[in-house]
Amino acid sequence: MRIDSHQHFWTFTGNENDYVWMTGEYAVLGRDFGVDALRPHLKRAGFSGTIAVQAREMRNETDYLLDLAAAHTEIKGVVGWLDLCAADIEHDLEHYVDRANLKGLRMLIHDRPDPDFAMSRAHLNGVSKLANFGLTYDLLLKPPNLPAAIQLVDRLPNQMFVVDHIAKPDIRNHVMEPWRGLIADLALRPNVYCKLSSVVTQADWQAWTDAEITPFLNVALEAFGASRIMVGSDWPVSTCAADYVTTMGLFERWSQRLSKSEQEAFMGGNCAHFYGIKE
Repeated sequence: MRIDSHQHFWTFTGNENDYVWMTGEYAVLGRDFGVDALRPHLKRAGFSGTIAVQAREMRNETDYLLDLAAAHTEIKGVVGWLDLCAADIEHDLEHYVDRANLKGLRMLIHDRPDPDFAMSRAHLNGVSKLANFGLTYDLLLKPPNLPAAIQLVDRLPNQMFVVDHIAKPDIRNHVMEPWRGLIADLALRPNVYCKLSSVVTQADWQAWTDAEITPFLNVALEAFGASRIMVGSDWPVSTCAADYVTTMGLFERWSQRLSKSEQEAFMGGNCAHFYGIKE
């Protein structure tokens, strides 16, 4: 089963104020992107399903994505949002205990002004509750957030984590360090996986090439190994730099260096294992 481990849906019309990050160069994303729009792209690229990831920091985002998952078999799981810093977070988690499609949660760590937000007391407390509910945690990071993320993972060895977008290195300017050393350090923890996603939007949108992106993918492979990496489109954000099939084509070409079984794991098996998705 080939699964896109990371993409988004949103109904922008009527909810314009919810998407506060769609400014500047990302303003082109200010329109509706639904399952019907993604379906033909999945078919052309040979993917049978996706993980739908939150794009708004509000509780009804989680409900919106779960309702979509209930109506569309292409959505194999949901990474939602809850305020993990809330004092009553366990109560909120209990509300979703019967929603099997909820596989994990995410907070926008890299948008917080404090680069050490991941290790803040309230955030650590909230993330520490997830394993008891069988939920994973997506780490949305940039390189300055990696040291605190490493500390967070060390405090919670029984929690399953996955790094989104290989922690957003500066591919556009070919900046490897300190990202390379930090991502390798984080990868030493066996409970951490990594999504090879959003790389085209971290590169030059107009002129990216396989050659400039491949070294960053190679670092992730060397750090995490073939059993802890998963492909992700980051659609529709990725459409800023490439269409869906072109984005996934980059990963298809890159993955030819892997064995057949490793390619199958990268293209869906690792994602299914991490999020607990049955065939």
